[in-house]
Amino acid sequence: MAKKKRRHYIKLNNKIKELFGGLPFDEAAERLPDEELMELMLLLEQQPPTLEREEMIRTLRRLWSDGEFAVRKTIVDYLNARRKKKSPGKPDSSAKNVDKVETILGLLEDVDLSPDEEQILLENFLDQRRAKITREKLLAKLEYLRRLKKIREIEDRLEVNFNENDQMEFTAPFTLKLEHVDFSKHLLVRSRPIDLSHLETEEEASLIQELQRLKEEAIREKEEEIALFLSTLRNHRYLTEEEILRFLRRMPVDGELRHAPIDDSVLERILHESDPKLYLIDSGDHYLIEREKDHEIFGTLLRYRLSLSYEKNFLTAAVWESRDLPILDDLEALNASTVEQFRAAVESLAERMAQHAEGLELEPETIEHFILQFLEPQIVASGRLKIKEKTKRRILYHFDEYLRPLREKRMREELLAKTIRDFKRLFPIARRLKRRIIFHAGPTNSGKTYAALEKLKKAESGYYLAPLRLLALEGYEKLKEAGVPCSLITGEEEIIDEESTHISSTIEMLNMEVEVERCVIDEIQMIDDRDRGWAWANALIGAPAKEIILTGSENAIPAVEEICSYLGEELEIVRFERKNPLEVMAHPVPTRKIEPGTAIVAFSRKEVLTLKQQLGTRYRTSVVYGNLSPEVRREEARRFREGESEVLVATDAIAMGLNLPIRTILFARDNKFDGLRRRELTTAEILQIAGRAGRYGIHEHGHVGALDAATLLTIREKFHAPLPPIRPPFSVMASLEHVLLIGEILETDRLQDILEFFAENMEFEGPFQAANIESMMEIAAIVDEYELDLRSRYHLACAPVSIGSPYIDSVFHRYLAHLERGEAVPYLPPRDLPEHAYTNEELLNAEDRVKEVSLYLWLSFKFREQFPDTEGAREARERLNRFIENSLKKGDFVKRCRRCGKELDFSYRFSICESCYLKGKRGGGKSWRRRRKDVQRERSAKA
Repeated sequence: MAKKKRRHYIKLNNKIKELFGGLPFDEAAERLPDEELMELMLLLEQQPPTLEREEMIRTLRRLWSDGEFAVRKTIVDYLNARRKKKSPGKPDSSAKNVDKVETILGLLEDVDLSPDEEQILLENFLDQRRAKITREKLLAKLEYLRRLKKIREIEDRLEVNFNENDQMEFTAPFTLKLEHVDFSKHLLVRSRPIDLSHLETEEEASLIQELQRLKEEAIREKEEEIALFLSTLRNHRYLTEEEILRFLRRMPVDGELRHAPIDDSVLERILHESDPKLYLIDSGDHYLIEREKDHEIFGTLLRYRLSLSYEKNFLTAAVWESRDLPILDDLEALNASTVEQFRAAVESLAERMAQHAEGLELEPETIEHFILQFLEPQIVASGRLKIKEKTKRRILYHFDEYLRPLREKRMREELLAKTIRDFKRLFPIARRLKRRIIFHAGPTNSGKTYAALEKLKKAESGYYLAPLRLLALEGYEKLKEAGVPCSLITGEEEIIDEESTHISSTIEMLNMEVEVERCVIDEIQMIDDRDRGWAWANALIGAPAKEIILTGSENAIPAVEEICSYLGEELEIVRFERKNPLEVMAHPVPTRKIEPGTAIVAFSRKEVLTLKQQLGTRYRTSVVYGNLSPEVRREEARRFREGESEVLVATDAIAMGLNLPIRTILFARDNKFDGLRRRELTTAEILQIAGRAGRYGIHEHGHVGALDAATLLTIREKFHAPLPPIRPPFSVMASLEHVLLIGEILETDRLQDILEFFAENMEFEGPFQAANIESMMEIAAIVDEYELDLRSRYHLACAPVSIGSPYIDSVFHRYLAHLERGEAVPYLPPRDLPEHAYTNEELLNAEDRVKEVSLYLWLSFKFREQFPDTEGAREARERLNRFIENSLKKGDFVKRCRRCGKELDFSYRFSICESCYLKGKRGGGKSWRRRRKDVQRERSAKA
């Protein structure tokens, strides 16, 4: 705060020092008890993200530093009133406190203290037990007080504030030069992080000079950022110069230029240019974009609304940067999936009702009437084309009442809920052991997993549980190299050593019935994964080992602490630091200037192959994406590791399981579609991916950057942000034993009914919820059509079946038909393969064939006699992997129109060419000009 402004507040500052023995407010806030902190939050109408003590103190400090007189006076009046309530006649210290004072002063006898410092130290340590008061603690506290005082003095001299990331923050005036107008605006500036650990040893003059230099450097960087941003605004695609001027003038001081708020009316105008029927709704930090649609069911037309959620920052950044808005494409995809899911849900509900009415010769129109009379009011009221679970239950309830169902089922369901409510008791071996849990917490490249494996090697017996088959294989090889007898167990492969004392496996393959001395659970932060997190929760709760070693990032600590508290088991946290520095680059890197040893990260198979095609004329490239088999991913990684390729283009599959000599990570974009909505990358995602740069022992530094300036800004901001902690509830999964128990109590062997009951009705003690088993229930609906026992159907529902791939669907049905007839299932190898793929469709087909092999081998471990041709499947996988690898090396396969065969650019987002599209549109009720405009708009849309 400037000196002139401080004079206006001197009385309030002096009052605070009077109340707290000479301490300024920043230090005095730390001494406030939790009760007073909570009351101040309510009095000031503050709602911090959490009510933790540190967060409330930080909020109070921010309010005080903002300098509003009314807020400061409210705080002072409250604290003054609280102090007056204390009885003046009550002694402040007892005889014991007198002794403690002598002890404290004796320990500091040879230390030069000011009266204020002596008073603060006494107040801080009088409440502690004498045995815990040491000279080291007193000196450490004194050093902290002096360091904090010096920081405050520096802040006053430089007119800055140091934030929690040790960056200087200050406002400065800038001139924003538009095409016809210049104006001045104060903006918040942040310097790069500053090492404040040497304040006491550096001379004040040189320190102030260096900090002033850094301040000026930050201003220059901000000016460059502003100039770059303003250069993109000429002839803006969406905004007039008047609008640009208005929005930039009123943007908040601490805002980012590309996130400057835009009027809702202007955003609506931009949306209406693409579709006049779009509606924009402000929803806090998000925008909802809606459009009305209709769908016919049972002869009745139902009107509904599609609703997309976009982060405000994402949408405003897209407008400021003149990017194509993905709204129409997202709406089209959302509508297709909404209608498909709705139809499937209605068909599934109708089938269930028909099964309930089996033998009653009920007319189909009766079922349709029951569905429609409950469904139509719900859709009219909500505007959503979706069958709510509540509506499903209501329809089924009334339908069952119509059919006079038995009430015994409800009693059995209540009995079942009580039977497995306390989830930890379903793992008796783990509960019998007095387990000790150790958490190796730290970032990537910190040696936490290495230390865990070193401990595992010394155990008499043990498990290594990996998130991926590649990591399980890597763990197996390391144990074997160390002379530890070991077996490998994954969903597709078993290498059994009869003399083995250790097992390396994927986490889903953990055997809960075999007790070992030590178990390593890798990447525990995956407990937060929407689809697979249950495997880490089940392993942490039920792993039958005397000692459990977890490895993962620090934001998983609260989750592990809560589960260990629920289990009543001991937890030790060992923290690791990254072994070499990781730096964010100052400028974006264009594709023509990429250096060898660089990995470019995109977020879809199409983006990866498009980038490979663009880079192929300049660099030798390797590619890695999720649809590739582990063998191909490993071979592509080997090529990059051994220098056969210069650049790696990959999805975020490289964030886990691939240890590569990457010097630099470049992000191709700062957002992705996560299956629910398009959003910016999270801090956890960015740090996990970026951590792969600068492999320890190979590179002294790691570098993180982006291909464009906008993406780099997001990466830099999120890279320095703290990781949000993982919070409950945590997903748990029903095992085979649980499924058999549920089926026995419900008196049913329909796997879909059992899984639906588990997902919809199970409530657990502790911080748990039923896992997301939607894909498992989809497969269960298929296997329930075949005459197989419940145990077999459960194993089949756990199989790696890619729902939605027509080829895999047909293969899976063929396998089920053989199993139903009790016949062995032959593996049908692919015909002679060419040297490499010439089209994208050929490559996709080969990838599907590899998935077929994975499915066959997975089933061979569950049904050994029925799937005997494992050698043929493995040979075919080798051939297919070579074919895919050759195709990726060649890199000249093309995308073709699926109607006429015309060659298309790989980045072209549609499966048919423009000519075929126009032919299909003729006669559709639109004019030629309108159809041409539609084609041009769709061709310009980016993935």
